[in-house]
Amino acid sequence: MSQAKKAPGGASTFLRFAWQQLTGSARLRESFAGLANFANIEAALRRLPDAERPQIVSLAVGATDAGWRKTGVSLRAGQSFSIFADGTIWISKAMSVGATPGTALWLRIAGKAPLNKMQGGATTFAAWADGELELCLKPPGEWLNESGAFDPAVARTGATGEIEAIIAVWQGAGKTALTALSSDPALKGILPAEPAASPPGWSYLWRLGDGSIYGASQDAGKPCIHVHTHGDVGILQYPLEVPLGADATLEWRWRIARLPSALPEHIQPTHDYLSIAVEFENGQDLTYYWSAELPVDTVFKCPLPWWAERETHWVVRSGPKDLGQWQSEKRTLRPDYQQAIPGPVPSKIVRVWLIANSVFQRGHGEATFADIVLTSAGVRHQIV
Repeated sequence: MSQAKKAPGGASTFLRFAWQQLTGSARLRESFAGLANFANIEAALRRLPDAERPQIVSLAVGATDAGWRKTGVSLRAGQSFSIFADGTIWISKAMSVGATPGTALWLRIAGKAPLNKMQGGATTFAAWADGELELCLKPPGEWLNESGAFDPAVARTGATGEIEAIIAVWQGAGKTALTALSSDPALKGILPAEPAASPPGWSYLWRLGDGSIYGASQDAGKPCIHVHTHGDVGILQYPLEVPLGADATLEWRWRIARLPSALPEHIQPTHDYLSIAVEFENGQDLTYYWSAELPVDTVFKCPLPWWAERETHWVVRSGPKDLGQWQSEKRTLRPDYQQAIPGPVPSKIVRVWLIANSVFQRGHGEATFADIVLTSAGVRHQIV
């Protein structure tokens, strides 16, 4: 059985992070480049023929706004609308840590669940309810519920900057107008993306929003899931309910092409990583990940607010050796839980997760997962 180890102190890692960010600031700032030709989009929309021209609303949402911003746009369920957005919300501008619209700009209709999120600088949606469209910037802070209230225990302060948004509500499905818009020479072929489908059986955790960083794929004729993250974050979940008995095991194969961090991931500013995780009925989750430097079997609580009470990380591989090659893993879950997470041991497993984060250092993380199997009470559950 693997023996858990404590993570080292974070002071030296923070100093290395600060040096990395300051010396690489020019490159990092380029990664925040906004939507191409954003300044020309509204004029291009207004040039569309009368039969295709959308209702257009422009506004700015600031990091210091108290919460949800009403747009004055009334939608009907099924109505097509696009949002073009540009700008950066800075968590620490000096350290080049921030978020762009694909991570920060959220939507809801009629002040209630479900929430939705941009997938890049331009996204087309079909309205999921009748009512007024509202916009909000999430970081920092954490959702209290799926209707978009913020958890008062997580301070929503400290960020600066704003995101500008242009909302285009189409008269019909919007496809013809979008095609015409994309051919406008002033916009160099810009076309809003539609939300991507999740791999079969999986869905994005609502708390971080839908995304397009995961996709169903194949390797040597076998199904797998591919992930590429760059300046964004996403958690993919697969629901199942099985006992957490002595025989409960998680098996998987993974091929990590690139790690999103070159530094140890156990402090908040360097917490960029790729992992597979198991969620238990008590709301705790245990994630297994490949670290840039931390020793194998290092175990630590998530360094992020809110998540620190719910998530624990376990290093199963470390360093650049074997990157780009398929590796097979198997973990016995009950003893791992007992070592890593204090308190009573839950009786059930309720989900398997895939996690990818590269928000803080804005590096590239890329991996492929295959042959994910959870075995419990003698029954093998093939997930991928």
